[in-house]
Amino acid sequence: YVIYPNKEPQGRASLRLLVEAGSLHEKEDQRGVAHFLEHMAFNGSKHYEPGTLVEFFQRMGMSFGGDTNASTGFDRTQYMLELAHTDAKTLAEGLQVLADDASGLLLLDAEIDKERGIILSEKRARDNVGFRTFVAQFEFMLGDTLLPKRMPIGLVEVIEKAPRARFTEFWDTWYRPEKLTVVAVGDFDAAAVEQQIAAMFT
Repeated sequence: YVIYPNKEPQGRASLRLLVEAGSLHEKEDQRGVAHFLEHMAFNGSKHYEPGTLVEFFQRMGMSFGGDTNASTGFDRTQYMLELAHTDAKTLAEGLQVLADDASGLLLLDAEIDKERGIILSEKRARDNVGFRTFVAQFEFMLGDTLLPKRMPIGLVEVIEKAPRARFTEFWDTWYRPEKLTVVAVGDFDAAAVEQQIAAMFT
């Protein structure tokens, strides 16, 4: 973990969970699973039933997309929270969300199936001239390397049909302590936050 006390802005904190695994870590039948898993973090976990996390964020004074988000790249996945308050309870709730991302996702079949259409829609939205040019440049410059073959959005057939086992295989392989870093920056007592992180992620 990395903890950095910062008084500005007052009474706020930024939390991050860095997973050192992205689309380059996927097997051929997992192409798109790293990004898909990022979506599944908002669709049910040990402490947050499916469909309740966004409402929970709103009760904490956070907006989905503005104060909570995630992203997947070639070599990493990041989960991001911007907390409106830095009292012990709010910090504990934020860290609990990230701890669930690390080790408590439910990955229910019904929720995976519901998310497929959303990711396919995202893939269609990205499929523009700029993206296709980017991919073509990668293919030209990097040839037979993995990079052109591991665009984080993945393949249609994997997004449409990958069973739960593909997700759990990737998650069990890469969402491991040595690949995870918790980052906390904000207007708080560093020693207290260190104790919270140690308690939450053990």
